[in-house]
Amino acid sequence: MENRQTLSQYKLANFLACQRRFQLRSLRRLPWPASPLPERTEQVLQQGQAFHQLLERHFLGLKISPAAIEDGRIQQWWRAFQTHNPVQTLPPNARFLPETGLTVPLGNHLLYGRFDLLAIGEDEQNQPFAHVFDWKTGRPIAASELKTRWQTRLYLALLAEGGSAFWSQAVPLAPEQIRLTYWFVQEPDAPVTIGYSAAEHAANWAELQQIAAQLDAALALNTWPLTDDWSHCRECAYQIYCGRQGAGTAVPELDEAEEPDIPNEQLLTPELP
Repeated sequence: MENRQTLSQYKLANFLACQRRFQLRSLRRLPWPASPLPERTEQVLQQGQAFHQLLERHFLGLKISPAAIEDGRIQQWWRAFQTHNPVQTLPPNARFLPETGLTVPLGNHLLYGRFDLLAIGEDEQNQPFAHVFDWKTGRPIAASELKTRWQTRLYLALLAEGGSAFWSQAVPLAPEQIRLTYWFVQEPDAPVTIGYSAAEHAANWAELQQIAAQLDAALALNTWPLTDDWSHCRECAYQIYCGRQGAGTAVPELDEAEEPDIPNEQLLTPELP
């Protein structure tokens, strides 16, 4: 399908914040005309990416030598992780899948997410479970805010719809058997774990389907209205295309693990019943 989109948390957020931004960035693929980041901001971003790569190597079973970590801040984060490793509470049979992507159909489109770490296995009652861990090197965020974020809602929905693909015989995986834990380097002893339920998934999936229908309508009409909320424009580098430079500027919240745009054939698409 020519207009099929692969929707990540960032594309969903962009579409809901401003359809014109979604069109410029995801459809027309105009370069993001942002000013260079301040040197300190760029350093923090790079440190976050390096820490994610460090944990990826760890969960791939590669030995990590603290002495080989040249950056003092990343050394500190690694020591905090070793002391407060949030996966230690999982059953011993858990299998770890770092930096794992998953796609599932959503109407005429695909829904995509990439997990920092996905742990799967069976609990004491021999029931399957899936537990996602997400590493955060930025400021800690309250559980109430995390629960409403699209990253949370997307990850839980993806596993409820397609998580059974990670088992060889595609075992049923109920929403109640799915968890998502955010671990913050600044509060390593206070991870935030969010559960899921069938009722929450029904409401979550219905809203995602509604968004997909809105996207279909926009694609059919080729109409991409600007947001009415100018606060979104303050963080948007496309102001110049829309004549909204008067909104002012603000430094956008950085995420060291933003999903790249990659071809569909590189995504894991489970076989759904």
